[in-house]
Amino acid sequence: MARTKHPAVRKSKAPPKKKIGSASSPSAAQRRQETDGAGTSETPRRAGQGPAPAAAEGAPGEPTKRKPHRFRPGTVALREIRKYQKSVNFLIPFAPFVRLVREITEYYCPRVKRWTPQALLAVQEATEYHLVDIFERAHLCAIHAKRVTVMQKDIQLARRIGGSKLW
Repeated sequence: MARTKHPAVRKSKAPPKKKIGSASSPSAAQRRQETDGAGTSETPRRAGQGPAPAAAEGAPGEPTKRKPHRFRPGTVALREIRKYQKSVNFLIPFAPFVRLVREITEYYCPRVKRWTPQALLAVQEATEYHLVDIFERAHLCAIHAKRVTVMQKDIQLARRIGGSKLW
């Protein structure tokens, strides 16, 4: 049977419900007298709750700020993997890729100045296919080494034993 990762189910305890006393009850009147007489704006707290939170020190009408939602480690990565496996668009932006192609062309063959858009698209598609192929083989090398992370040595090994010649 395959080993799969199961998320841990953690249910936190619900905070105890606060009893709201009526204005005629003696405990509510006593609390009002204690807070008015002492001159503090802090509400009475139970013994086991510790100090008041920092957000409660502000104005009484201000809402408390919530922490931004964070996904568990790996969730966003898996979502991105699914997204990029479904897509058929290029991963490398076109304009920087064209600049790089023109720079390399200028270095190796200064006479060539013009590229047709179809030729640039063909070069970009071949480049991305080649990079994806190398990373697939490097991932297999990392798995063979009992790792999940692809390292530089995996890419070097994948290029060395790739079996296909570029030119």
